[in-house]
Amino acid sequence: MQKYLEFTHRFLLLTTSWLASSILLTSPSQAATIALSQGRLLFTNFSQSPTSTFTNTDTNATSIFNGGNVATNADAIAYLGTTPPVGYSSTFNQAFGENNGYLGIGKSKSTIQGIFDVNNNTHFSFNFTGDLNLATFTDNPQQESASASGNLGFALINLANNNVLDYFQVGGSLTTAGNDSLTYQNSKNVKFGAFTMSNIAGEQEFTTTAFNGYLNHYFQDETTVALVAYNSTQSKVAVPTPSMLPALIFGWGAISLGLKRKRQKSSEACLSEKH
Repeated sequence: MQKYLEFTHRFLLLTTSWLASSILLTSPSQAATIALSQGRLLFTNFSQSPTSTFTNTDTNATSIFNGGNVATNADAIAYLGTTPPVGYSSTFNQAFGENNGYLGIGKSKSTIQGIFDVNNNTHFSFNFTGDLNLATFTDNPQQESASASGNLGFALINLANNNVLDYFQVGGSLTTAGNDSLTYQNSKNVKFGAFTMSNIAGEQEFTTTAFNGYLNHYFQDETTVALVAYNSTQSKVAVPTPSMLPALIFGWGAISLGLKRKRQKSSEACLSEKH
């Protein structure tokens, strides 16, 4: 387990240069449209183990085409262990299209939840590491559309009254229309060891956000809390633009290929009632 943690920690902190390379090395003569999105969270060094855990993943890859070529992929991982207490959440989507007449969308969601019974006069704490990576490429923005977005973070909730005690959230989006955004917010008990953001703009867009930190919350009274971590990303490519999709779907008799998977695990049946 220790080797796994060390490997995963290094893996999360590496700059995802392969994302940038896949965008920048694409030849304009290929007339390709590409969108990539990836979100990752790792939780370690919990002050105590959870009494129960719940994980869930949901992925959807859709390809609609008439005349063009399109390929999509969506994947998600959710894990929360108790001995030792370690949590990991990952989502990844890619969409690729070329020529004319296609729509490709990849969506992924990953959720992990742990219930902790915290004693009075006790500090509840853990470390976290993660990143959000988004990339798009178009060689003809007037006709091609590509977008990538993501939203990930966590919340610590008092189950007695459902109050959110602490939180962290980061979200971003890239679009060929130029409406790009990247925001984050956190509560006072969430502290960062590092928080970096970098981006490349233009027809080949790339943005990455990497962070690590910790949460430390003092409980004066005995409290049962839920740590809920969420991770959602999406990639989309289209020709023509989304406003012309009704003609593509209904007028052209497009072929739709969809793939959807759901996986969830719970250590206690009653946990789903609390969720």
